[in-house]
Formats: sequence, structure tokens, C-alpha cells
Amino acid sequence: MAGRPKKEKPKLVSVPSTFEKDEELGLTAMQAAFVWHYTEGACGQTSAARKAGFEFPGSAANKMLNGTSFPKVTRAVRLRQDELAERYAITPQKTGTMLWKIAETAFGSGHYNASVSAIKELNQLAGLSVNRSQNININADLNTMSKDDIKDRLSKLLGAEQTEPSDKDF
Repeated sequence: MAGRPKKEKPKLVSVPSTFEKDEELGLTAMQAAFVWHYTEGACGQTSAARKAGFEFPGSAANKMLNGTSFPKVTRAVRLRQDELAERYAITPQKTGTMLWKIAETAFGSGHYNASVSAIKELNQLAGLSVNRSQNININADLNTMSKDDIKDRLSKLLGAEQTEPSDKDF
């Protein structure tokens, strides 16, 4: 029973052909390979140890990451994870740059709706526009209220009772 052939998974990143020992962190070539596969290779610790060439990948991975057997490897993994977190972090500056590029590209190719949407998002990010909505729960029978009663009720609910302008108005 042959079955259907498995679909080939796309590679997320290209794997370096060789790994060299890291003098700065004090890692061997196999340890450097483990750090790379574990942090960037999109695999778990045992799979990273297997791809790095360890004979007993399960126990090697546990020893590499426990912090006591190979503290240099643990430190290298943490450093690399911090570098990747900083590189791929979502910041307002990166978001603004991306939205600006989207707006320019969309406008240039005639997709005006997408350009306007990107500029709206950019304005919100910059704090230039604010979406506000207010739901007011009014428990009153409007049929029995006069026009002045309705105005008084609304001014109380909306806080419009002040007749003198505040300092914020100037």
C-alpha cells in the first residue's frame, strides 16, 4: 500500500552548510549548530540536537539547556533569543514605516481605498484621530416628556450643565 506521497514542507530559513566554533561565546561547532537550530531552525530541543549531530539527542538537548552542564550554551541561546526578539519586535516606529510604505505602494498602483485605510491607521497610531463612541442608557419615556425636559435630561447625562467655559476651551 503506497498511499499518497507526502507534500514537501517549505523551508522557513536556509540552513548554513557548516557551523564553526564560536570563540567569543566559547562554543564548539556542534554546540553552535545546536544554538542555531534551536533558536532559528523552527524545531524543538531534541530535534535541534539531532540536526546538530549529537549521538543521543534527547539527553544532549536536556544537558545543553539545563544551565548547569553547559552554561555557555544556555547563555548563547538566551542571547540569540533576545537578538531575535529585538529584531522582530513590533514597535510604533516599525508599524508607522510599514503603514507609510503600504499607503505609498497602494496609491501608486491605483488602490486608493487601501491607501486611505493605511493613512487612517497611521493617523490613529500618531494620535491624530481618535475613534470615540458613547452608549447612553436612558430610562425615560420620551412620549411623556416635553422638549425642555428632554434637553435638561440630555444635558445632565452628557455633562453639559456648565454654562461658563472651562480652561480647556481656550
